[in-house]
Amino acid sequence: MSVQSTDIEPAIWKRPVLVTGAAGFIGSHLVEALLRDGATVHGVDDLDPWYDVAQKRANLAAALSHPRFHLTTTGAADASLSDLWDEVATVFHLAGRPGVQDSWGPGFEEYARRNVTDTNAVLDAALRAGVERVVLASSSSVYGDHAGPGDDRTPRPISPYGVSKLAGEQLAAVYGERGLDVTCLRYFTVFGPRQRPDMAIHRLIEATGDGPTFVRRGTGEQRREFTYVADVVAATIAATRSRASVGRSIDVGGGTSVSLNEIRRLVEELTGRPARVVASPSADGDPPATCADQRLARELLGWAPRWSLADGLAAQVEWHAQRDAASADASTAAVAS
Repeated sequence: MSVQSTDIEPAIWKRPVLVTGAAGFIGSHLVEALLRDGATVHGVDDLDPWYDVAQKRANLAAALSHPRFHLTTTGAADASLSDLWDEVATVFHLAGRPGVQDSWGPGFEEYARRNVTDTNAVLDAALRAGVERVVLASSSSVYGDHAGPGDDRTPRPISPYGVSKLAGEQLAAVYGERGLDVTCLRYFTVFGPRQRPDMAIHRLIEATGDGPTFVRRGTGEQRREFTYVADVVAATIAATRSRASVGRSIDVGGGTSVSLNEIRRLVEELTGRPARVVASPSADGDPPATCADQRLARELLGWAPRWSLADGLAAQVEWHAQRDAASADASTAAVAS
């Protein structure tokens, strides 16, 4: 299943665009939306095996057959991309290492490389090539435990992952001082078809079927602002059309902050099956609540979320069902042959 129309007027993409992290959850949806808008898209992804590479390849199955899509399987900072930079007008930098829990201790080395060093290389290459606009994917994790209702919006990360994303934003500001037009978007807990397998909604849906038992960290009362992937894609494209957003960091959230226990209840209603859940202690770096401030997105991007939590969850549940059915059919065919 692919995300349907982003409800954004098609842009006139006179020159190709570049999407790093093109095979990822959000990146693959962004690629498809840009292709629908008429863009020529250069995708870059090194297919990091941090999670199943087969899922990443499947994410791009539709795009790979499109004549205006070209995929390079290398890192975003690879020197082999030097010729490509001169072709593109817009860069969507979504590549990076996600996830809070793996960023602690020795794991931070990869986070520093992918989220800081590689981001610096992308920004530097964009500046040297005269790229017109860079949209940088950041995260609500930069706020730490200061992203709840009524909190101030000063970034105070409480995980190494959050530190690495904030460092990326600070690099964007540095390159902005040198003349590069960059907009940073702080995504709030994105969900929908193709969601990464480490994320809570994906794991909960799997736990209602034949997948692993869902390990719930803490009480389940921690609240998140869940944002449907089509809305995130729409905001990301909108950021390229707004001069007012240059040099700003903007929250992109779904509009409703709900508890993990409520998400579990909704998933069980949609699947018609109980989720197998086991409790574990609260995790380091896990904030009690996140809540986006929608004002800048409305004022600077002309954007607001369109997907309800219920509709987005239904779409993700359907994607899981379709994927499982396709896998079962493939297994049956293999046995028959």
